[in-house]
Amino acid sequence: MEIAIIEVGLGGRLDATNVLSPLLTITTDIGYDHMDVLGHTLERIAAEKGGIIKPGVPHLTGLLPEAAQEVISQICAALVAPLIRVDPDKMSMSPDRSALDYRTEGLTVRHLKPALIGEHQLKNTALALEAVAIMRDRGFRLPLRAVREGIATTKWRGRFQVIARKGKPTIILDVCHNASGTLAFAQTFASRFPGRRVSMIVGFVQKKQHQQMFDALAGIAAEYLLVPLKTRRSVQVDEIVTMIDFRGVPVRRCRSLAAAYAAIVKRAGSDDIIPVIGSHYLVGEFLGRYT
Repeated sequence: MEIAIIEVGLGGRLDATNVLSPLLTITTDIGYDHMDVLGHTLERIAAEKGGIIKPGVPHLTGLLPEAAQEVISQICAALVAPLIRVDPDKMSMSPDRSALDYRTEGLTVRHLKPALIGEHQLKNTALALEAVAIMRDRGFRLPLRAVREGIATTKWRGRFQVIARKGKPTIILDVCHNASGTLAFAQTFASRFPGRRVSMIVGFVQKKQHQQMFDALAGIAAEYLLVPLKTRRSVQVDEIVTMIDFRGVPVRRCRSLAAAYAAIVKRAGSDDIIPVIGSHYLVGEFLGRYT
C-alpha cells in the first residue's frame, strides 16, 4: 500500500497544489499482487508502486523485502527524495499480547495495543508511529494521547474482524486476497487460537497465487467450503479444485455463500469458529447479508 500525506486547507478543503506536492509519502509493504498489471517480479512491482515518490518529498517505508527496498532506494536517490526506513531495532513487539513498544527520535511509546489484530498490524503501527514522528518534527501538533487513542480505537471491517455473539459461533472475516495476506491471516489465527483447525468459507478472484494461499491455510484448516463470487472475476470452483493441492484438507464445493453458510452453521456449536475469508467480494457480501 502507498500513502501520500497532504495538508488540509481552510474549511477542510484540499488544496490542489498540496495534492500534487505531498508532505510525506509512504510505502507500507510490497508483495505479489495485481501482477497482471504491476508485473511478475518484486522489482517490477516496486518500480510501479514507486510512482508515489515525489521529487524532494520525504518517503517512508515499512519493512520491505530487500529486492523491493533496493528499487525504492534507487527511485528516492534519483528524485532527491529523503528516504526513511522503519528500523526494527526501534520496536519491541509482543504478538501474544498484541502490544508494541516503539522509540524513535522525538517519540517514545510503550505498551501500545492496536485495535487491529495480528503481528503484521504491529509492524504497520510502527510505521504509523514513525510517520507521526516525522510530521511532529515538521511542526504538526500531534499529541501522544491522541495518537494512542487513534491507534487503540481504529476499526477496519474485514481485516481479521471478529464477530462474537452469545450462544452462536464466532465469525472471523478477513479479506486476505493474496498470498502475503493469507499467510498473515493464518499466522494471526494460529497465534490467537493455538492448535485449532476449523472449517472455513473461502472465495477468491482469478489471477492470484492460489496454491501459495492454500498452502498457508493448510495448517489451520479442517475443511474448505469453496464458493463462487458475485463477479465475473471469480475463480471457477470446479476448475480450482482440479488445479490445487489442498494438502489433505477436505474440500466441499458450494453454489453460493448463502448455501455454504447455512451448511456450516447447521452443524456448528457456540464454541466453534467460522472464518469467511478471501476476496473483498466475499466478505462484502457476508457483511451485507448477515450483519
